[in-house]
Amino acid sequence: MNITQVRIEPLQFERLHESVVKVFAPETYLSRIEKVLALAKKEGLTHLIIYADREHFANLHYFTGFDPRFEEALLILAPDKKPLLLLGNEGVLYATIIPYDLDMVLFQSFSLNGQQRDPETIEVLDKAFNQMGIKPTSRLGLIGWKYFIPAEGKSYDTMFDLPHFLVEKLEQIVTLKGMKNVASFMVDPSFGLRTTLDVDEIAVLELAGTKTSRSVLNFLSKLKPGVSEIEASSYLEIDGDPLIAHPVVNFTAEGIRQGLASPGSHKLQLDSVCNVGFGYRSSMVARTGLYTSDSAKFKKVWDELLVPYFRMMVIWYETIGIGVTGKTVVERIKREIPEFDSFGIGLNPGHLIHNDEWTTSVFTETDDFPLRNGMAIQSDIIAAPVGLPGMHLEDGLALADSQLRANFKEKYPEAWQRIERRRNFMKEVLGIQIKDEVLPFSDIQGCMFPWMADLGIVMAVDKK
Repeated sequence: MNITQVRIEPLQFERLHESVVKVFAPETYLSRIEKVLALAKKEGLTHLIIYADREHFANLHYFTGFDPRFEEALLILAPDKKPLLLLGNEGVLYATIIPYDLDMVLFQSFSLNGQQRDPETIEVLDKAFNQMGIKPTSRLGLIGWKYFIPAEGKSYDTMFDLPHFLVEKLEQIVTLKGMKNVASFMVDPSFGLRTTLDVDEIAVLELAGTKTSRSVLNFLSKLKPGVSEIEASSYLEIDGDPLIAHPVVNFTAEGIRQGLASPGSHKLQLDSVCNVGFGYRSSMVARTGLYTSDSAKFKKVWDELLVPYFRMMVIWYETIGIGVTGKTVVERIKREIPEFDSFGIGLNPGHLIHNDEWTTSVFTETDDFPLRNGMAIQSDIIAAPVGLPGMHLEDGLALADSQLRANFKEKYPEAWQRIERRRNFMKEVLGIQIKDEVLPFSDIQGCMFPWMADLGIVMAVDKK
């Protein structure tokens, strides 16, 4: 595979003034509740307890369309029972966005410190658990943020990431033997509900990817020597949509090593390393590379970093597809790109994404998880080789079979046009021959700008 540089007209796109915050029809959420209760029944569980806070909102949001903004919340599900949602002071009014009928209970211990606590607060949990029929013979599935595996503890299925006071209260009723961590119901790569998206969820992620990638492209196009990190971060032109993570902007090698550092006062210089990572909820786009237009000075970087890294990305994109395992992708990259092991790649070369930035990863050498229809995936190979600049391309996509593609095209024709344009660009300009089921979400999908001061040059597979 020969790699070259091609000159293109600098990419330009209009901003989209559309929100990624979507509340679906009631039937969508009720169907999801029905599915998760079916999983619970198979495991012999009588109830599901789903915890959320501002950072770890995605599982609750999946069943309600509601995400705690300042506080915490607890959703209790059981067969033949109306769902019960416990909320703090500020969550009660905001939770009216939930489009179906459920019981809401004010539990002021979920409120911020210093806010009102009514005398009956001490009784709320007991009454709520009793209302939902939780008793000593019940078997509870607890869903926080993470599930655990045997390597993390002998009793991994009774390791919980919910607040201790909640777990303790439940343990008083059913004992530890009556509880089990079932966050896997949501994000296990084989069967987790949030690892397979429907057509409406894909539309949200595509919209988020479009907005995110256009913000990153705008950022890159406005960079000038002497601009500070914090000044340049304004080029992202962030609107009021929720973000998936804090924006990252770094202009020093030290900042790149820190990876996730927020923008500071360092100024961009020619021939320095530039790092940006940004995402609206349900998306992340990142670029790391050399800010220069003098390619002649960096032949070593081209030969030893840029070319093998781009080959990795081409192999990654051309290998993924429905039925392919993540292990197959990793093994092929390592087999064909010997530089992989020396590039300091510490994380998985890709992961799944949903409303949260990283749900889980299938790209592992130890497990054979197949990529499935409806999966949303991030390309995410972060290279930090010794003696060379860092390198990072991250963009999102979904896998969709012919039926899912047809449904998406019919329901979201404008989004489909954007996807088709990206697919054509990747294949015809970048030379990356993605499969039919790969739906790119980023307007700079696979675009590697080798000299980031000149966005008119991209790397590509040499067609000769």
